[in-house]
Amino acid sequence: MAAQPPPDVVRRVRELREALREADHRYYILDDPTLSDSQYDDLFRELLALERRWPALEDPASPTRRVPGAVAEGFEPYRHPSPMVSLDNVMSEAEFREWVESADRFLRSTEPRTYSVEPKIDGVALELIYEAGRLVAAVTRGDGEVGENLTANARTIRSIPALLRGPGVPEWIAVRGECYCRKADFEAFNREAEAAGERTFANPRNFVAGSLRQLDPAIPAARPIRYLAYAHGGVRGATYATQAELLAALRQMGLPTVPEARVVEGADAVVRAYEDLLARRDRLPYEADGVVVKVDQARLQERLGMRIRSPRWAVAWKFPAQRAVTRLEAVDWSVGRTGVVTPRAVLEPVFLAGVTVRHATLHNLDELARLDLRVGDRVEIERAGDVIPKVLRALPEARTGRETRVRVPATCPACGTALGRDEGKVALRCGNFACPAQVAAHLVHFASRGALDIRGLGEKQVQQLLEAGLVKDAADLFTLGAEDLAALPRWGEKSAANLLAQLAEARRPPLDRLLVGLGIREVGERGARILARAFGTLGRLARATREELLELDEVGDAMADAVRQWFAEPRNARMLERLEAVGVRPRRVEAPAGGAFEGLTVVLTGTLATLSRDEAKALVEAQGGRAASAVSARTHLVVAGPGAGSKLTRARELGVEVIDEEEFLRRAGRGR
Repeated sequence: MAAQPPPDVVRRVRELREALREADHRYYILDDPTLSDSQYDDLFRELLALERRWPALEDPASPTRRVPGAVAEGFEPYRHPSPMVSLDNVMSEAEFREWVESADRFLRSTEPRTYSVEPKIDGVALELIYEAGRLVAAVTRGDGEVGENLTANARTIRSIPALLRGPGVPEWIAVRGECYCRKADFEAFNREAEAAGERTFANPRNFVAGSLRQLDPAIPAARPIRYLAYAHGGVRGATYATQAELLAALRQMGLPTVPEARVVEGADAVVRAYEDLLARRDRLPYEADGVVVKVDQARLQERLGMRIRSPRWAVAWKFPAQRAVTRLEAVDWSVGRTGVVTPRAVLEPVFLAGVTVRHATLHNLDELARLDLRVGDRVEIERAGDVIPKVLRALPEARTGRETRVRVPATCPACGTALGRDEGKVALRCGNFACPAQVAAHLVHFASRGALDIRGLGEKQVQQLLEAGLVKDAADLFTLGAEDLAALPRWGEKSAANLLAQLAEARRPPLDRLLVGLGIREVGERGARILARAFGTLGRLARATREELLELDEVGDAMADAVRQWFAEPRNARMLERLEAVGVRPRRVEAPAGGAFEGLTVVLTGTLATLSRDEAKALVEAQGGRAASAVSARTHLVVAGPGAGSKLTRARELGVEVIDEEEFLRRAGRGR
């Protein structure tokens, strides 16, 4: 048992912790520092020395714990207290006013309302769970239901208080906000990293996301990451009548909020606030890609309620993309995992929307022809959504005559195979399944976060494994041993052990994740989830007929044909056999249990008054059912609205239960 410190030491430690917390609050929250860096460091070192001398004083909320040295074991899943849904986007004033009118219709009122208008910061969403004012968990958005527990890393961010302060701290609260990096801090970090020959980052958001997901908390601790709170996902022991009241309470508790947030009355005032922030966009200290507009009154938020994936009481009004003019220096061609060969613009570097842009997408041959580009052209580019740069147009009036036409390759730039086009398709395609570029891209995709999420296996690592002859397809990954990895340059014992542990865990993936990883054309994450829930096992899916696939809602001709073709390909069948031989056994993906439609196949037909078709389908799935597009003997329930036709007739012929929208919502617990 650790020795107990004398009272004067206990008192001094308490004083030092409070002084450091107050200094952090003044610096990070109020932007009004009261201590110099050297004064802060002196207090910090004194506290650290006392804690090391008296281990009984250890406290995970101590300011000294913000610079940890331990390496985390990994990130555990953490279920959000309530879903972290995303916001619907509007792109124009007309679309914003349509959103206001839809709220009027829902509330059956056109009375002016107050709105909270807040900059939409381009960062990484993080939920902080506080119990009795103490930080107990920090969780990424994840899929909205379950995120990653990054508590150890969040404790290193000085603008996230380990202990809430003030008299109004609730007994429990889930604070939602954004981790971000100021523009000036990001640019300084990149300059220092480049001077030291270390990795630089493309933009502040990527920098924050990459920093937060480091297993060693000392890495985010050393980086200029900040946090701003903007909402809560649940609270006990307090109530907030408005969004403005909530933000004020969060600030009193020691959490930073957006200084530019404002409350205005009426839609016209929202438009003026949007235009003001847009005009000042470049002068904001952080990257912002729009504004978030929220109905300010909590009672109206409750009445407006939620759609399946977004709240009715808030919307993101996005800023227009930013544009610049630069020179097209070349067009290069990349080969994707399905063999599609895509043109990419190589640009004279230009600074745009906070980052230096060197490349832009050109999509495909038709887009290349439409743009009528020449190498050497002056071109206008934009960052669509401030993320993906693309070429908008050439400026032919600026041509000098020295520009040259873009040469379209006849053979694959990676393997030399003659290129072709699928019937009716735009894309060039390399048909060589052993093309090294395709194999590498497929392995990176297989290990990606949306698929098997094998951390530590990115492009560089995959290229090393391929060049060393250690892997030829995904199944080979699971045959790797420590001695194989040890022979590769820059692979330490720890990194090798981490990758092998990740591969061991990946042997039991959910079936939908494996389907994503297999890279079946037309099958994305949602399609994979639909297929996995409907068929349960790879074997059943492999034997499914085209007709059985088309019975599934959201599965059309293209996806059905792609699935049948993929499983009919002998090389794919061999790879599945090899995956099974090395111990890859996918887990079933069950629909949510305990819902009103658990185990039922539901068909929607006709027009629904209060839900879009997508919202109704999502509600069926959220309640444990399966939304299908065709009525058959396996259909359990048909929801019929005005205009229902042949599906309703077929349901009556088969004796399938038919209900209207009001009964559908009542059963789902959504009746008004």
